[in-house]
Amino acid sequence: MNNSLSLSKLIPVSLVLFSSFFGAGNLLFPPLFGYLAGSNLNIATLGFCITGVSLPILGVLAIAMTGGTDLTEVAAPVNIAYAKIIMFLSSMAIGPLFAIPRTAAFSYEIGIKPLLGTTEAWQLALYSALYFAFSFYVANNPSKVLNWLGKILTPALLVCLAVLFVKVLLAPSFVPGAPQDAYLNTPFLKGFQEGYNTMDLLASFLFGAATLTSIKTLGIEGKKNLIRTCLCAGLIAAALLAVIYYFLGYAGAEAHRYLSGEFSNGAGILVATAHEYLGAGGTAILSAIIILACLTTSIGLIAAIGDYFHILFNQKLSKKTMGFLVALLSFLLSNFGLDMIIKMAIPVLCFLYPVMIALALLNVFGFGGNKRVFRCTMWIVTLFAVVEGLKAASIPVPMESILASVPLYTEGFGWFTVAVIGAAVGVIWDKMKS
Repeated sequence: MNNSLSLSKLIPVSLVLFSSFFGAGNLLFPPLFGYLAGSNLNIATLGFCITGVSLPILGVLAIAMTGGTDLTEVAAPVNIAYAKIIMFLSSMAIGPLFAIPRTAAFSYEIGIKPLLGTTEAWQLALYSALYFAFSFYVANNPSKVLNWLGKILTPALLVCLAVLFVKVLLAPSFVPGAPQDAYLNTPFLKGFQEGYNTMDLLASFLFGAATLTSIKTLGIEGKKNLIRTCLCAGLIAAALLAVIYYFLGYAGAEAHRYLSGEFSNGAGILVATAHEYLGAGGTAILSAIIILACLTTSIGLIAAIGDYFHILFNQKLSKKTMGFLVALLSFLLSNFGLDMIIKMAIPVLCFLYPVMIALALLNVFGFGGNKRVFRCTMWIVTLFAVVEGLKAASIPVPMESILASVPLYTEGFGWFTVAVIGAAVGVIWDKMKS
């Protein structure tokens, strides 16, 4: 039995985990929050990194704590039906509803639209049709080419970003702009909620299962050893993610030196920054890499979500049919455009994130299998998560005046308060029954 991986084997596992989380879509949000946070960049980045970096690693550890690769085990102590519904909704969010169509819309926005100079709907439709036809074909005909692209594109993207960051750091000094919107008064909480948009916590359970399988194939056995190895790999991946997010945010804050006006997402800021420091040629190279990286992310998600739905629905439809349905829905939604996809995702993420955070914390803190603690915590958290989703969708919330008395409710974190109370009640109940 092996107790630990050598550093030479741990590093590749860490890099695979990093590349799983760091899709091209993750480039969208840090430049925007940096641009808006201004002088509050550091505290906003801290909040963003908790949800965009720390929580995904927590999700990986939660899967490791279950000791298996069945995603429903994370929520099974609540109820099997509840676990299947939550994991289905989470998979839909990181699959055909938001994350997959976002890869097409983002790659079009950053690589194709600037070349065309127009915004006709048919152009996005044609591009996304070709994009998803290719994604579906490759997802169902995996080859060494895809693995080769994955191994080449992530380092290439990192090299381009490193060159860009160095040029930004060597640029003339600048005075950060004044914080805008919620970044003025609550930069940490706003950054925390912006981290929802990465969707990496939702994906972490899927990636965690794959990471656990990879570690097992390298000869690591025993639950404690698996957890320790996952933690080490996660910390290395987390450090890389945090550095990149900070410098992307810094580049966004620095962009006030040559940019002005409002931006609905970070694509325009990233393109302008690349053009400012890399020129037209460098921008074209970065855009091409991002398009290919988006494709590999799309292909990987179509294959993974299709496989998971094949299992979740008791193999009633083939993996190929499931993959086709995922690709088709992704194509349809991608035509709403990048801004609309991001806007539609916000209420769903405001519902899912509190639920998934609570599930991850309960598993990591050793309550796995304790039905009393899980049920006391998760039913009330789920109720408050529904409220958060309604608020984000601007739908009136019943009895909001009463709910507002819950600490942190007005800041969007009332679910955390009731989670702590629910867990405490569950622990007391469990001890009394024991």
